[in-house]
Amino acid sequence: MPLLRSRHACLAAAALFTMPVCGVAQGATALDCLPPVPPAPVTDAATRAEYRVEIGQEFTAYFDEAQTYLRCLDAARAQVSEEINRAIHDYQALGEDPDG
Repeated sequence: MPLLRSRHACLAAAALFTMPVCGVAQGATALDCLPPVPPAPVTDAATRAEYRVEIGQEFTAYFDEAQTYLRCLDAARAQVSEEINRAIHDYQALGEDPDG
């Protein structure tokens, strides 16, 4: 079984080395885009006052993650649009329907 383990290790390493880095995904789909979880509302005035900085940091992080999410959706939309245009081109290249 050492060969099998070795082969699995090689496949795993190859998968890791071909993964995109820095959050840039090629061929992104909407399934690759995960919406951020919004911060929980803090209604208690004393808690809001005591943890104002931390709460503000949570909201800032959320807004940053929301922008990343929206960029991911834009990339997925662009990818699908390219695929649709390719499909249209391929379909048009078929010419007229021979049966019709």
